[in-house]
Amino acid sequence: MQAQSLKIWSNSGVASHKKLVTTLSVYHPTKELNNHSAVVVCPGGSYYYHAIERESDAVAQWLQNLGFTACVLRYRVGISGARHPDMIEDLQRSIQLVRDSAVLWNIATNQVGVMGFSAGGHLVGMSAILGGDYLSPLGMVPQVSLQPNFCVMVYPVVTMQEPFVHQKSRYNLLRKGAKNIDIQRYFSLEQQVKSDVPPILLLQAKDDKTVMYQNSVLLNQALDKANAAHKFILYKTGGHGFGVEFNPNAEMYQWMADFEQWYKRLKFN
Repeated sequence: MQAQSLKIWSNSGVASHKKLVTTLSVYHPTKELNNHSAVVVCPGGSYYYHAIERESDAVAQWLQNLGFTACVLRYRVGISGARHPDMIEDLQRSIQLVRDSAVLWNIATNQVGVMGFSAGGHLVGMSAILGGDYLSPLGMVPQVSLQPNFCVMVYPVVTMQEPFVHQKSRYNLLRKGAKNIDIQRYFSLEQQVKSDVPPILLLQAKDDKTVMYQNSVLLNQALDKANAAHKFILYKTGGHGFGVEFNPNAEMYQWMADFEQWYKRLKFN
């Protein structure tokens, strides 16, 4: 089934954003499969570009076949001059659009989650952990919650501080603020966890050569300390950047089945 493409800012009423080409590609499940849940998918790419091949439409099609309304967000990135708060604005606007479309798309407003890979994992983590409202400063008046109901972070960037920071992601997100200790601390997700975060699934491989696995360890420790709802799986092998590409020789490639089991335990349906 062909995806429905939406320009997320075209009808927002925000004059400064009307010409933005940020898109949400929506994959609707069949009526028979529909589990009335939606997932906004954020690919990685160091906040500089989008890892389209393995972490976007292929992921959405897999989720679609599971019964989800899967929405790929091509958020603003550094290659076009974007920096914070551009990315989180795009994600919160997408969550708003999905919830506002609940009746039309036959989904439940309390079953809207996010799934992100690498830098996209940090972005969805911001929406779940940092929260806040980045739309009101634009003159919008959201009538729905901008926080997701669940969050899946796959080999995610987490910390913005040494020694485990992914420096390219930090620079592309924060630009001039990348060296500011207070700004680093605020955007280090492991330092901002509260007990009321939505359920989080955290997945990474120990042999990840791009984003050090300690990113996920730090976040897991913080979630444990806050007694927050979460599950952390640290696989031995799998590396980085594979999305839903199958490789039977790597342990992390079972993450898709692990996600299915975790989601069922949330008991939305």
